[in-house]
Amino acid sequence: MKNLKYFLFFLSLILVFEITNSKDANAEACTVTSGVLSETQIKGGCETTSDSYEIVIFEMHLCTSAPDTPTTSATADLTNCSQVFNSASGATANVSQGESVELTGTFTRPPDETYTHGYVRMDNTFGNTASFQIDGSMEGQASGSGVFCRTVSGSGTHSSTGTHDDESVCSSSEVAPGKYTQTMTHFGFSGTWKAQATASNLNGTTASITGLLVDSNAFLAATEGEVVKLEALVSFASAITVSPDTTSLTISFNVGEGLSLNPVGDDKIHIGTGPFQAIMTAN
Repeated sequence: MKNLKYFLFFLSLILVFEITNSKDANAEACTVTSGVLSETQIKGGCETTSDSYEIVIFEMHLCTSAPDTPTTSATADLTNCSQVFNSASGATANVSQGESVELTGTFTRPPDETYTHGYVRMDNTFGNTASFQIDGSMEGQASGSGVFCRTVSGSGTHSSTGTHDDESVCSSSEVAPGKYTQTMTHFGFSGTWKAQATASNLNGTTASITGLLVDSNAFLAATEGEVVKLEALVSFASAITVSPDTTSLTISFNVGEGLSLNPVGDDKIHIGTGPFQAIMTAN
């Protein structure tokens, strides 16, 4: 059951790190030399390791075929899905590179089937904590300048009218980062509001994800002001077969590129979410 928990957590994380607000979903990994990042590379956009992410998960399902996603007048049709995790109040979890994750809630072993998709319901607010050193001075969006940059303690909204612009601060000496809590009401950067987005060929595989912003009825939100939660339809690169011989579902995580760094203007740095890599195996 413990390994099942790790697998379930993957379903939610992969959505957050692939579809939220990275400027370039195909950005290269930041080169780290003796623990220091390249200013030149950051100004071209790159991805590196985040200290930790915080996310709240309500439900997770495994599906034998792709379920119908919600519309503005109906919830997702999960007839062909089995609920494998539930937490009515939401299970809060933090993930860091190289560390295991535990979720608090009700876990249910899925029936012996072949599963091609996953479906997840989660909060649309999550936390991000990160700090790093650069080989050249840059400016924080909130304040300061220097070679040490980090997230600040605070909160903001990622909306169609503009991304939050106060999450990063830089200084000449190293300072512990704060947790920046972001509420997402829009996919992409500023512009026409989007309640739905799809990311394909995840991490060089055939996996894909469709993210959906929903209202209090779990319908697809009709307006940005109605958004209260986030849902995701995950198409697996390889089907997952659960049989009588299956004793565990294991998952290995890599958040080595879970932080997206991009320039704002001439010299300011934007800290966003980058891709989260994972490998799942049924044993």
